[in-house]
Amino acid sequence: MGEDRYSISIFAPITGKVVDLSEVPDPVYADRLMGDGVAIVPEDGTMFSPVTGCLNVIAEDKHAFGFTSDDGLEILVHIGVESKLQPDCCVVHQKLNSRVQAGDLIAEFNLPELQARDINLITPVIICGGLNGKVIKPAAGYVQAGSGEVIKVIDEEARAKYEAERASGNEKKAAQPPARKQAAESEAMDFLRDRANWPKLIGGFVLMTLLLVVVFVGVAMFIGH
Repeated sequence: MGEDRYSISIFAPITGKVVDLSEVPDPVYADRLMGDGVAIVPEDGTMFSPVTGCLNVIAEDKHAFGFTSDDGLEILVHIGVESKLQPDCCVVHQKLNSRVQAGDLIAEFNLPELQARDINLITPVIICGGLNGKVIKPAAGYVQAGSGEVIKVIDEEARAKYEAERASGNEKKAAQPPARKQAAESEAMDFLRDRANWPKLIGGFVLMTLLLVVVFVGVAMFIGH
């Protein structure tokens, strides 16, 4: 299972090229003052939920969306770096505080119109909370909105605990002697494979039969009296 045992996937909210946060022309994001993550240079104006959870922030001018995942991660998707995105270029399809699934359609932007207005649409995807004990693995290259993983969050505390328990279990298992049942079965099979032991088996069977006959006869005589 690898890292999947203790990892959380954050899916790309928009389609485009993944770049490092340092390429965002805003020190708040470039210096990771709000949290860690990535940025995406969008190729279209369709935005999807990156996680399953709650959509608990919709900016008044529709340029920023906040999500809280079922895993406790707080994620901000900020469309462009301008403080005002021109809300007439955006249609939001979900309500504030609505329950969303990863891949649900959240909003649509008029990308050509925004580009014509000379707005830089590079989009930070930031994990603002819930990263205690966790590290992130950003994706690289091109991602597909709603399906491609843009960030993998690794729960290092959970992994360390799991590996410690697994190691402890292996040590206990290694310290234990071979199972008696398996050892007995193995010895029995070895005994049967050796034909020199067959006369002993036949003799033992005959002796056991005689003993049973004697017992039954004795019981019958006792009952008869």
